[in-house]
Amino acid sequence: MNLFIFGGTGDLAGRKLLPALYRHHKAERLNPETQIYGIGSREIDTKTYREDTKKNLEIYLEPEEYSEQSIDTFLLLVQYKKINFNISNDFQSLRDITTANERNLYYLAVSPSFYKIIADNLSNQSLIGPSSSIIVEKPIGTNLLSSVEINEALAKHFAENQIFRIDHYLGKEAVQNLLALRFGNILFEKIWSNVAVDHIQITVAETLGLENRGSYYDHTGAIKDMLQNHLLQILCLVAMEPPTSVNSESIRDEKLKVLRSLRHIEMNSIQDHCVIGQYKDGAIHSTPKIAYRGEEGVQDESKTETFVALKVWIDNWRWSGVPFFLRTGKRMTEKRSEIVIQFKSVPLNIFDSKKIQKDNQLIIRLQPEESIKLKIMIKKPSASGFQLQELPLDLLFNDYYEDDPLDAYERLLMDVIDNKPSLFMRRDEVETAWVFIDGLIDSISNGGLSLSKYNAGSWGPSSSDLLISQHNSKWNNEDE
Repeated sequence: MNLFIFGGTGDLAGRKLLPALYRHHKAERLNPETQIYGIGSREIDTKTYREDTKKNLEIYLEPEEYSEQSIDTFLLLVQYKKINFNISNDFQSLRDITTANERNLYYLAVSPSFYKIIADNLSNQSLIGPSSSIIVEKPIGTNLLSSVEINEALAKHFAENQIFRIDHYLGKEAVQNLLALRFGNILFEKIWSNVAVDHIQITVAETLGLENRGSYYDHTGAIKDMLQNHLLQILCLVAMEPPTSVNSESIRDEKLKVLRSLRHIEMNSIQDHCVIGQYKDGAIHSTPKIAYRGEEGVQDESKTETFVALKVWIDNWRWSGVPFFLRTGKRMTEKRSEIVIQFKSVPLNIFDSKKIQKDNQLIIRLQPEESIKLKIMIKKPSASGFQLQELPLDLLFNDYYEDDPLDAYERLLMDVIDNKPSLFMRRDEVETAWVFIDGLIDSISNGGLSLSKYNAGSWGPSSSDLLISQHNSKWNNEDE
């Protein structure tokens, strides 16, 4: 097998892809005959590329993962090829390495603007065959029209089952555990609907700012960068109907139904359903942070949102009447990605009516540590009366399993190698998500929704608290 990483000298390759491949190699999950080719425009040779790769491994691996011997044997699998993506003849050098009949994986860790020309040039040099696959990173376009153009460019040379569209959130162990939790346990699936669920929260909060991506992010924003892919994909796994099996098409069929059932947010109701914000000066853990408009590459009067909170409805029998609250933002209080299933109150409180009885809550934490917590009510040990108290039942994955779970890119890369597309987005999923997002952006633009400011280091604009308080609830911001 040959893995060609276009953008092989870039940040994603050095920080995520090559460390993930090294871990597979160290654990002997990678075929020893695998060849890994970094493809880029830099004027370097394989020796220099291996030295650079080793430096990245020293930075991004945990100390216990680092093995001089394993790194040395891994680097023997790694080579470098200088190619100008825009010049078809440059791709001829790959024909000295492989043929269309071999198992070739083409990972495009580059700007989407290069997707078409790379696919065209691979085809021009007869480097695509039935065993080839192409892997592309989000965003798949900037709107529905550009997404269709990219998908058409890829479909010209690759069948749909050869195209792997990566959303690394779907590679997280806790995200995949949603399927096991829901469909492997009758006690949850029986109450996973409007019968027992009051509302659902999905939060993806980051403490990071732009990380040298100012010019890119200022033309993108939180809605396109995070909501369109990560949050909507998590929403699909939370809300989908039971698939007929765990094969890729059954799962993706059900996810697509959720996206098609999302209610369009009209212009005249956008104020009640959406909050957008942009961070200003503040501090995170006592460290000062500058405002978004002060970041390098950002326009002085930028109106780009770094935060979005949304109330959405899924118009089907299971979820009718249940609001889903989604939020994501940069420079927030802490790094946290989680799903909160807020259950309804018991029909009758038979205990002391003067005491507040808390409703059950299921919290699925995706990061920084992957865990599942179920909050239930129990009797408080006491000699006087029958008092209730809340008890959290915790499962922290790293404490329970002897082996550490694979990180997202490890899982997804192995699924590509094994040709398992369940955790990757199908074309109709991507385009249906863009239909919803394009409609949302139009409603924001035409509905007069203003950009709220929030302090760096906070949980976002105060108006996002009002969004959920209309449902007599609040965001799960508690420290754990």
